[in-house]
Amino acid sequence: QEFLQLASTDAPPFGNHLRQLLWDLKQHPELATAFTAIVSASQPIPLQSDYGFKLLSMGLVNLEGNNYSPKCNLYRQYFSTHLDEIN
Repeated sequence: QEFLQLASTDAPPFGNHLRQLLWDLKQHPELATAFTAIVSASQPIPLQSDYGFKLLSMGLVNLEGNNYSPKCNLYRQYFSTHLDEIN
């Protein structure tokens, strides 16, 4: 239970990884905006193909047909709160 509570925070074991991804998104606000739309959606959504490709290359999303969803629930939880810092 404690592990699950800490997983989507800046604390170990995933904090460094999550902060690095957040920093990468801060360098590319257009990707941050696209990823915000993905983590906010309840279903996979379409994206401009170059944004989708870049997010897929970063390991942040899954591609389902032509639609994108967060790679994991941890990303949805963490970035749904931390992307507000960028947008």
